[in-house]
Amino acid sequence: MLKNISLIFLINLLIVGNCKSQSSTIDTNDKNANTIKIITDNLFRDGINLLGISSSDPRPIEVLYPFGKTNLQPIWKMPQWGSIFNLQGVKPEIKDDSVIYKNEGKKVSFLLKNGEAIVNMEVYASKEYLTPRKEGESWPHLLLEQKTNSIKLVNLKKLTYNIDAKLNYAVNKMGEDYNPGLHTCQITVYLLVQNNNNQSTGRGDYFWFGLPLYDYRYRNLEEYGAQDLGKEDATKKYILNVASETLFSGSLHDKQWISINKDIYPQLLAAFNQAKEKGYLKTSSISDMSIESTNLGWEVPGTFDCSIQLKGLKLIGTTK
Repeated sequence: MLKNISLIFLINLLIVGNCKSQSSTIDTNDKNANTIKIITDNLFRDGINLLGISSSDPRPIEVLYPFGKTNLQPIWKMPQWGSIFNLQGVKPEIKDDSVIYKNEGKKVSFLLKNGEAIVNMEVYASKEYLTPRKEGESWPHLLLEQKTNSIKLVNLKKLTYNIDAKLNYAVNKMGEDYNPGLHTCQITVYLLVQNNNNQSTGRGDYFWFGLPLYDYRYRNLEEYGAQDLGKEDATKKYILNVASETLFSGSLHDKQWISINKDIYPQLLAAFNQAKEKGYLKTSSISDMSIESTNLGWEVPGTFDCSIQLKGLKLIGTTK
């Protein structure tokens, strides 16, 4: 049975970063230790580079400015891989103070409330699929990703991950054609952890560290480690998704808010060691590795209509 869906991400995201806003500087408000914001522009103030529907052409096609334009380059990107409905050229709507971008296949809305950005992400895969997805076929994505504020893992002693999430709905439109080995809708927050040591023969090698939120098939998500496979442009790198119960109690299946405030540093180190034990990262050591990017959002390899709310996303490193 299919335990995880492979990823489609930007190759250039592994190497090339965007200009960052001033929010990416060291924050020393903690009197006991220096902290660094690894995920920056949490309020999307600098806009979002909209990417197209094909991962083979990852260039920005438009900039979305949900909260007004600045002079800084966007840090965030929004890929739409595998969709047949492109948000390019869609004019934003304003409703109940939310800024909404919507077409036949998807909807993304942004709301500033109590100093936080609330993001609502919806995919209408019942409009995307003419027939049930078959093995090896692509599927629609609706993601948010950024090149993070890079820091070597060995320079950290703590890595605090925060997010609040609520599933609005997930409706299976497949009836008797539903096959859990091929079909689901899911959201996981991924960190790309990469060797960026110029003196290392393993420079550029990486693995995916997953922080699961929701999968239609499973109320509680068990730890899962495997090679990223499933379609032609899969990265073929190691993925380690931690168990959801190690991050939060309850389940998004209940359609209630869940909150995560967790030091994930020990789990991240364990994931690196597991990747090494499985034969990956052969010429990389822990001293070579840094967090280089993050992404989250819907992957929908099945005929599902689904919607989630996200807020309070932070990743704060405490340095040694």
